[in-house]
Amino acid sequence: MGTPSNSNPRLNTSQALDQAVRNYRKHDLRGPELFRQWKAIRDASLALEMGPGEGDRVAGDDSY
Repeated sequence: MGTPSNSNPRLNTSQALDQAVRNYRKHDLRGPELFRQWKAIRDASLALEMGPGEGDRVAGDDSY
């Protein structure tokens, strides 16, 4: 991700997400670029948190 740019970063791994958060905190982003970076980090963190099929599971469901 490096320096701020006009394209949305691709954050497919937890390492890329960590780097994006560090860059987000380090740079003084404003306006559309601030929102673009924030949204990319948010979307990636939600996607990494909820892997395929994990979002609709009930805790303890496998114990029955």
